[in-house]
Amino acid sequence: MQKSVLVEIVRSLSRKEVRDIFKWLQSPAHNQREDVVRLFEFLTKKLASENPVVEKNRAWRTVFPGESYDDARMRQVMYFLLKSIEEYLVFEDYGRDHVQYRGTLARIYRLRKLDKAYRQAYRQGREQLEKQPLRNGYYLMHSYFLDLEEYNHRLPISQNAPVNLQESADSLEKWFLAEKLRIACAMIAHRNVFQKITYEPGLLDDVLAYVQDKKLLDEPAIASFYFAYLAITHPEEESYFDQLEKLLHNEITRFDHSEARVLYIAALNYCVPKINQGHLNFARRAFILYRTGLETGILLENDMVSRYTFGNAVGSALRVGEFGWAEQFIEQFQHHLEEKERQSIVNFNTSRVYFEKGDYNQAQRLLTRFEYDDMLLNIIAKTMLLKIYYEIGELDAFESLLESMRIYLQRKEALDPTRKAAYKNMISLMKKLLNLNPYSKAQTERLHTLIQGTQPLMERDWLLRQVEPRK
Repeated sequence: MQKSVLVEIVRSLSRKEVRDIFKWLQSPAHNQREDVVRLFEFLTKKLASENPVVEKNRAWRTVFPGESYDDARMRQVMYFLLKSIEEYLVFEDYGRDHVQYRGTLARIYRLRKLDKAYRQAYRQGREQLEKQPLRNGYYLMHSYFLDLEEYNHRLPISQNAPVNLQESADSLEKWFLAEKLRIACAMIAHRNVFQKITYEPGLLDDVLAYVQDKKLLDEPAIASFYFAYLAITHPEEESYFDQLEKLLHNEITRFDHSEARVLYIAALNYCVPKINQGHLNFARRAFILYRTGLETGILLENDMVSRYTFGNAVGSALRVGEFGWAEQFIEQFQHHLEEKERQSIVNFNTSRVYFEKGDYNQAQRLLTRFEYDDMLLNIIAKTMLLKIYYEIGELDAFESLLESMRIYLQRKEALDPTRKAAYKNMISLMKKLLNLNPYSKAQTERLHTLIQGTQPLMERDWLLRQVEPRK
């Protein structure tokens, strides 16, 4: 029973839902069995207790006191309770979605041939659809279903009456195009993480050409994922990203939270390699995306922020000199981190702020206080320590850490190949700093040229600053 679907669902219910389901079960229209009510009462109390382990025998004694255990009867009560809860959840979902609710009513009235009731439900459904703010796949889907209801309503009235076939076809087409492009973006994102996976694109090339040919980019649901896909697959064509960025700043309220988050992440993922390649104008653009995405809650998930997003946001702020925002963000958003990792993540990112502000003592103190479980955090922490050691003239410590970091990178096969190459190149160039005669113009110019031309490369700006001419 502990692993049953019923217990899983009851465990997930909020207090309000528990109260509402009690009312639901006590209505004869939804339930006429007292044993179902008793079982629900037992489960909600047990799962809220300090020992939330649910056993069938104990549930039986509560639901059927004094009776011998009957497993078939117990399973029957569980089944009826499960079905009642499921009916409540579906009813609640329909009730919250006024467009879906009115569309379903329109279909029911049409099938019953209740013309006046149909017209009212259809009109209200269309009004609700246009009044709500979304212009995403949800909007296009319900627009199609309402057009389809209207077509099915008109068709039997008169064979000669005009029907809205064109509207229905257009709505279906837009919905399909938007969903095809959205899924194409998801495939690309998934493939970038799991590189051995391949997907069959199907009609994607035709869809891309059709969208442009038919001038369908006025639809935010189509345009957003169209430009996101092209930006990801053609990073050299920055105009695609420009269009995506414009949509994110002007049309993001047209999307639900999950879609908006996906689009923001796609835009940020586009910026990262551009910044690593030295296109520093993308640093400011990435910072604005992080700032907006976090302050509006778009980059939060279930009111939580991942440690990666947290760190990337701080990094984007520091890269463009927004120290005040970084400090304020760490203070205000730390409570959105998972509690078990909060202290180490706050400590790590605070050390980054100290470092960028030039307070090396405080940065070094914090960096050496924690050992980070995350591979990437460890690499970034080691990189900061390398820069601190060099800046304060601790060259023996600098050289020792360079070698240990080289070995560390060599062992980490899971690290993204491009990122690994960027750090390896950084280590190689840092080693050259040790042998550099800072007063030799020829040596510094050669190293300066080498740093500028090395791709990919982490800490390019810092390395370039170390070979600037002495004044």
